[in-house]
Amino acid sequence: MQVSFRLKGLSAEKLMNEARKRGIVLLRVKRRPGRSLTARCARKDYGALRKLAGEKGYEISAPTPVGLLRRVMHLRRRWGIALGAAVGAALLMYALGFIWQIQILGAGPYEGEVQAFLRERGVHAGIRREQVDWAALRDALEWRLPAVQRVRLDAAGIVVRVLVDQGVPPPAIETAGDAGDVVADRDALVLSVVTYAGTAQVKPGDFVRAGQTLILGQEAAGAGETIPVKARGSVTGRVWETARVRVPLTETATIPTGRGAVCRALTGPLFAWRYEEPPDYLTADVEITRLPLGGAWLPVTLVKESYREAALEKIMRNQEEVAREAEQIALRRLSEMLKNAETVDKWINFRMIEGDHMVVEAAAELWTEIGRFRKNVP
Repeated sequence: MQVSFRLKGLSAEKLMNEARKRGIVLLRVKRRPGRSLTARCARKDYGALRKLAGEKGYEISAPTPVGLLRRVMHLRRRWGIALGAAVGAALLMYALGFIWQIQILGAGPYEGEVQAFLRERGVHAGIRREQVDWAALRDALEWRLPAVQRVRLDAAGIVVRVLVDQGVPPPAIETAGDAGDVVADRDALVLSVVTYAGTAQVKPGDFVRAGQTLILGQEAAGAGETIPVKARGSVTGRVWETARVRVPLTETATIPTGRGAVCRALTGPLFAWRYEEPPDYLTADVEITRLPLGGAWLPVTLVKESYREAALEKIMRNQEEVAREAEQIALRRLSEMLKNAETVDKWINFRMIEGDHMVVEAAAELWTEIGRFRKNVP
C-alpha cells in the first residue's frame, strides 16, 4: 500500500538521506520545478516522514493513494460495479466452455456431407466442448470422406472450424494444340533426349543454354517438305545449382548491471490492475510468474514480473562455429531449392569473410527435366 506526496524545500536530498537512515524507503523520486520533488512511500511510513519533514522545516503535501490502495478505495465507493464485474466474469467463463458456432471451410461439394456427419454425431452449436473427442471425430470424418486429402478440426475458443483439404488430381498431359518447340529452361549438360513429336536438335553430351531449342516443332512430310507440329518429349540434363548465405560474425549479448525491480498485477478475463509500475530500464531481462488465486469459477491471477537491467554489448563469435552454422544453412537452403530433383552430389564451394559476415556457398549437381514447351509466334 503506497501513497504519493510532494516535498518542497531547499536541498531536499538531505531530507531523503535522513529518511533512508531511519528506514523510510522512498520510491519513484522525481525532481519538479520550484525546488520540489515528488515521491512515493509505504502508507505506514508517511506519518514518520511527515514528522521528519516538520522537524527539518520542509513542506510536505497530504498523501494521495496510488496503486492497489487507490483502486481498493475506489471500489469501496463503487462496490456494485465490482460485484457486477465478478458475476459477469464468472458467467463469461462458464459460457466459454460451450461451442457456439461451427464453420465448414474448403469442403466445396462435400459441405452437405460434412453437415450430415456432424448432425449424426450430435455436434451442434451449444454443446459442451469436453463432450466431444475431437481427434476421434476428425478420424471418423476422414474415413467418411475418402476422396479428400485431409481434414482438420480447430476447436479453439467458442468456434469450431472444420477445414477440408480436397485432393488435387494431377494435370493432364498436353497432347494437342498449336505448334511450338521444346526449349531449355536453364543451362545444362544434356544426358538423354526422348522425342514423342517434333525433331530433336540436341544429343547427349551437348551443353545447352536457357532458351535454346531442344526439340523443334517440325516433322518431315516427304519430298523435302516439313509440317509444323506441337513438339513433345523429355530431355534430361545435368544441372548445377548454388545457394549463397551470409551469417554475421558478431552477436549482441546482454550484460547484467546489477539493478533489478519487481512489479505485480492482478488480471482476470475482463480486467488487469497493475499496482506496481515497471521500471523505465532501456533494456532488461524479464521473468514472469503467474499464480492463480480464484480457481476456475473466479479466474483471477497474480502476475509477478521480475526485471533485471542489462546493457547490450556486441561480441565476436567463434569463426569455426559460425562457419559450421553457415554451411548447414547453405545446404538446407540448397535442398529447398532442389525440392524432389534427383541429386547426384552436394558440396561446399567456398567460405570467406566479408566485413563482419561469414559468406558460404553450397553447390549441388542434379539430373532433372530441363525442357518446357514454347508456342510458335507467327
